[in-house]
Amino acid sequence: YDQEYFQGRRMEFTASCQNIMECGMENIRSLKIECGAWVGYEHSSFCGQQFVLEKGDYPRFEAYSGSNSYRIERMISFRPICCANHKESRMTIFEKE
Repeated sequence: YDQEYFQGRRMEFTASCQNIMECGMENIRSLKIECGAWVGYEHSSFCGQQFVLEKGDYPRFEAYSGSNSYRIERMISFRPICCANHKESRMTIFEKE
């Protein structure tokens, strides 16, 4: 949506977008993630600061625009996170140093 609280013009995406301006939108002020997780980027072509967007509603820009230590000005590109093959995933954790 180009306005806060899911107002104004909206577009729906099911795949990556390298530059929202090429799609005719100047700003993203609110968004809803219906399914899956996505990575948003502050610049076009998936460059700049990145952040994960999980399923849920983001009624205002501040709800998804990064941490207080580094807040981005806008989100210009984004893409879905492809699911990993969980049979090949592995993590080792340690309780003590």
